[in-house]
This record gives sequence, structure tokens and C-alpha cells, in this order.
Amino acid sequence: MHIIVNLQPLLSPLTGIGYYTRELTRELLHHDNLSVQGVTGRKLETLSQEHPLLQATQVAGQPVTERDQWAWQLARRYLRNPLTRKMYRWLCAQRLRYNIEHPEAIYWEPNYVLLPWKGRSVVTVHDLSHQRYPEHHPAERVQFLNRHLASSLFRATRINVVSQFTANELQELHGVAPERIDIVPPAVAERFFQPPTDTADLRRHYQLPPSYLLSVGTLEPRKNLATVLEAFASLPFAQQQKAPLLLAGMQGWGSQTYSEAVQRAFSRGTIRRLGYVATEDLPGLYALAQGFVYVSLYEGFGMPVVEAMAAGTPVLTANTTATTEVAAGAAREVDPLDQDAIRTGLIQLVEDRHDAYIAAGKKRAQQFTWQRSGELLLASMQRAASEPTSA
Repeated sequence: MHIIVNLQPLLSPLTGIGYYTRELTRELLHHDNLSVQGVTGRKLETLSQEHPLLQATQVAGQPVTERDQWAWQLARRYLRNPLTRKMYRWLCAQRLRYNIEHPEAIYWEPNYVLLPWKGRSVVTVHDLSHQRYPEHHPAERVQFLNRHLASSLFRATRINVVSQFTANELQELHGVAPERIDIVPPAVAERFFQPPTDTADLRRHYQLPPSYLLSVGTLEPRKNLATVLEAFASLPFAQQQKAPLLLAGMQGWGSQTYSEAVQRAFSRGTIRRLGYVATEDLPGLYALAQGFVYVSLYEGFGMPVVEAMAAGTPVLTANTTATTEVAAGAAREVDPLDQDAIRTGLIQLVEDRHDAYIAAGKKRAQQFTWQRSGELLLASMQRAASEPTSA
């Protein structure tokens, strides 16, 4: 089987979709009977495990050339602009349209919207938050998905989702027949189950307090951080000092005006931003935390919930959308719209013992492996290969 992957999600600082694309592409490359190509605005190229865009870290003996390094850095810089993203997508479409030597290939689009392609295809939809909460996304993104997603779903041979919750959303909002949908969840890297034992450098680098609560994710409205911060700032100062709240993640979109209590917590350092955290530092940050807080308004999956559980950290999450499905009873769950409930959950993270949640969380996290997800993706592609094309 010949597979073509759109690698555009790997051309920006990696967040959920980027990690998902990279790890599943690497899983496909473990199969000797598969031929895998990646499409970028530069070219359509045969992929291997050593491709620079598929590296978590530098591979010994396989240095990225200075020319490649410069090219990918340039792409990452200019793809932040909507106009250059549109031009880059057009270039990818041309590469796919005119350079394909395998018309029977399966094209995998890991990021919602298919490029022009007449053959069989598999498209991954991570969530439909742009429809449920359009006000929590940049207008340009909402417009793009509203304009193209329905057509992409119609053209796709198979549709992949990351949770049963997202499958249900597709059926309700787009009328997609359930037999066209395959669930291919993300997974937990092994490093989260084996965090570093020597954490002195990590504590020094991030100036970590002896005990802290952690939140990981892009700082955007959908993550509901404003409500979490208000709930935390309402705790007695002694409890805030006992376990400050650290926010790890890039600044996303949207603006927020905080109350005096939250601003005071920032100024005192009981709430603190860490900014973007390097991938290799995340397991240690999770493992050292007293508790992990992820009470989003809407999630298609909620990967940080599983990562924290794998690291042995008790989790406070939302009892709605996909996070309650993912946690499966192994986390404390609260109504994300109920500030008092979140406050109570934060107090429990700071004050209570969590042995039962830690054990249940580790067991639950072990069910999510990239090998299993790769097998599910390949099975979906094999189903697509057996179906007639629309050409």
C-alpha cells in the first residue's frame, strides 16, 4: 500500500495535532510493506524515520543539513500568517496534484481539510469546537473550517476521529453515517511513564516551588483558564502558597481581563506562567506536580489528561465532552462552568491523598499506545483501500 501524508501540521511549534501527525507517521514507517510519502510546499518526498520533520530530538549520526534547517525554520516563521498559510496550502495541493506517481495511493490528511485529491483518502477530525464555541477561536480559522470541512467530510473515503465523543459530534452536526467513522485516539509516549529521577536541573531551570499545581496547554479561551484562575485566586493565601498554580503553554488567542484577586496572585507569584515548555521537560514537570488541572469547556480528546495520569499525577478535569470519556473515572471531575466546584477540586488536589486516583490513572493511561493507534489508523486505511474511488 502507498500512503501520502500531509506534513503541514509539523511546520509549527508542535501542539496536539502536530504530535499526533508525527507519531502516527512514524508508526506507519515501521511497516515494511508500506510506502509512505510526505507532501509539503517544497516537494513530495519519500519518508523515513530520519526525516527532519519526524524527529523528536536530533538523531545521532543523522544531522539535519544546514539547508534543511534554514528551510524549515523559514516555513515555521511564515506559516503564522494566514495569507502565507493559504499560499503554502496551495503549493501542497500542486505537489499532490502534479507529482503523484501512485494514483492508487491512500492520502491521509491529519488536520481536518483534504487537499484536492481524486483518489481514496482518510481525513482526521479532532473536534468540532469551532462550531460549538466559535467565539473561542480566531475568526480566520472558523471561516476556513466552515467553508471547507463539510466538503472534506463528503469527499473523504474514511473519517477518523480521536474519541467516541467526536464521532457523536460528527453524526449530530454533519449527519455523518457512523459506519464511515473510525476512532484513532492519540497516545502516551513511554517517557511519561518513566519521568526523570534527577530533577535538580528542571527545578532550577523553571524555578519550581517544592509543591505546585500544573496546567498544560495553549493559553486560549476554550481551555477555560479564566474560570480556573478565578477559582484558584479565591483560595486562602496559605493554600495558594502551599501549591502555586503554574501555567505551561504558548500564548494562544483571545484576550482576558482578570479580576484584582487573579492579578494579585500573579504579582505574588502564586500563579505563574512558564511559557512554552520543551517536550523533553514535560514528563518531569508532570511528575513533580502535586496535581494537574485541565478543566476545559470543550475537548475532542484531552491529551494532557492522559500524560499527567501516566506520570503518576492526580488530575482535575471537566465532567463534559471528551475528557470525561478519556479519564474514565480515573480523575476528579467537575462542571467546568461551576467555579465553586472547581475551587473545591483545587482544594482536594492541594490537601487530600490521591493514591487511588494515581493507581487508576496509570492503569488508564497504559491503554493508549502509539503502536495500537498506528494499527487502528492502518486498519482505517485498509478499509479505504477496499472502497471504490469517487473519481
